[in-house]
Amino acid sequence: MTTGMESDHVVASRGTFSFLLDTNVVIPLEPTSPKDMEPGTDRAAELLRLSNAAKVRLFLHPACLHDLDNDQNPERKTVRIRLLKKYSQLPHPPAISDRLSESLGKVEEGSNDWVDHSLLEALRADMVHYLITEDQGIHRKARRIGLGERVATVGEAIDVLQRLFDQTPHPPPAVKSCLAHELATDDPVWDSFRLDYPGFDNWLQRCRQEHRTAWRIDYGDLHAAVTIVKPEAKGESHLQGKVLKICSFKVADQFQGRSYGELLLQTIFDFAVVNDYDWLYVTVFPRHAYLVTFLHDFGFYDSDKRTELDELILQKPMRAPDGVTDGSPLEFHIRYAPHEMRFEGTGKYIVPIQPGFADRLLPSALGQQSLFPGAEPCGNGIRKAYLCNAGIRRIKSGDILFFYRSQDMQAIQAVGVVERTVVSHDPAAVAAAAGKRTVYSYPEIEQLCRNGDVLLILFRQARVLQEPLALGELTDAGILLGPPQSIQSISERHDEWLKKNLN
Repeated sequence: MTTGMESDHVVASRGTFSFLLDTNVVIPLEPTSPKDMEPGTDRAAELLRLSNAAKVRLFLHPACLHDLDNDQNPERKTVRIRLLKKYSQLPHPPAISDRLSESLGKVEEGSNDWVDHSLLEALRADMVHYLITEDQGIHRKARRIGLGERVATVGEAIDVLQRLFDQTPHPPPAVKSCLAHELATDDPVWDSFRLDYPGFDNWLQRCRQEHRTAWRIDYGDLHAAVTIVKPEAKGESHLQGKVLKICSFKVADQFQGRSYGELLLQTIFDFAVVNDYDWLYVTVFPRHAYLVTFLHDFGFYDSDKRTELDELILQKPMRAPDGVTDGSPLEFHIRYAPHEMRFEGTGKYIVPIQPGFADRLLPSALGQQSLFPGAEPCGNGIRKAYLCNAGIRRIKSGDILFFYRSQDMQAIQAVGVVERTVVSHDPAAVAAAAGKRTVYSYPEIEQLCRNGDVLLILFRQARVLQEPLALGELTDAGILLGPPQSIQSISERHDEWLKKNLN
């Protein structure tokens, strides 16, 4: 599992926010005839509209023109080449570096992989703030070289622009607990299931009759996302212990990029922890690359088995076996998340956060009312970003953050595990590093940058404390002398006290 560098000092040029567009984003914007209209045209057009409104600069890489050489329709290829010339070309992009080739492998000039690596090299060189592509292969490569946060799908880019530049049209809906028979069987969210599974309607009817546990996110009259789970009987799966199967997990195409998948997954994790499950598992066709990658990123891994339909069986342990210490502290947390954390060999820090930002960044600390209209989806997600002007620079991957809500509560209310940190005084660079998970608007980021270098901490929420650790308890234990004014470290001699009180 690759997690990227521990700390980045982003140096992308100060000024206008910029996107590098892959051809799979641009071509839907430029149909050469009605029959060439693609399913992604409407979303790509929305991206273009929002980019123009936010004055985001859009670039094409010269290498992208090679993608058009594969078009077997000469007339259409000629027209598309002419249409693409209206987009700004990235000036003097760097050649693919030896460093990138060592990480991703050498490629033949002019090949599809060469185009992909050229785009990633321009991003790595900070010529742009984001690369926008629907190619999941590029997304996987970006994660391998520590650039995953700066590569976005069209849906994610739309969500970034709506949040950063204050254009969110509607508050996100709630996650609703329900039984399977309360789900609408004629909702479009099921269409892809019906294509994958000929007997899907019979299966859904059985779920309804068995009153299986489900959760949904509604948007108007539509199911924006749904999931159904099923406790497995002993011997029903290849796993030992108490097992929960995720029978269905789907975010509707038009709602991709809004952190709804993380919202549902966090809900499933909470259910599994409260009900003491040992394992989760889900079956997925390999062609659903985005979902497979998403699940891998939250600790699911491939078993050595396949279903009769040749689906992957992805499984996730919910607790670490005694004595297991393999992998880095972050890898350990991801594999056994949400609650498992490695205390040994990691730094611990108290992070003070004002109530207004705590409500946005850690809404689940408010209780079940967090999943209500008005809560920001990036706040309800698992992967989060915290920004401040603290001068501390030794926080590293795998370290544990104890979020102390100041002023009203004066207590530690949530815990997170660090992925990596970024330091910059350029608001566009900070937004680029945090944009897919930030609860901060662009004007708020600009204000922080005016105060000096910004420390951006990318982290994963590990748990919310049902009984917050109050200031009095922390001072009695010698962890604090008084209310913390900035991030401060916790001595390892307090590890046992913290572990005891977290449990």
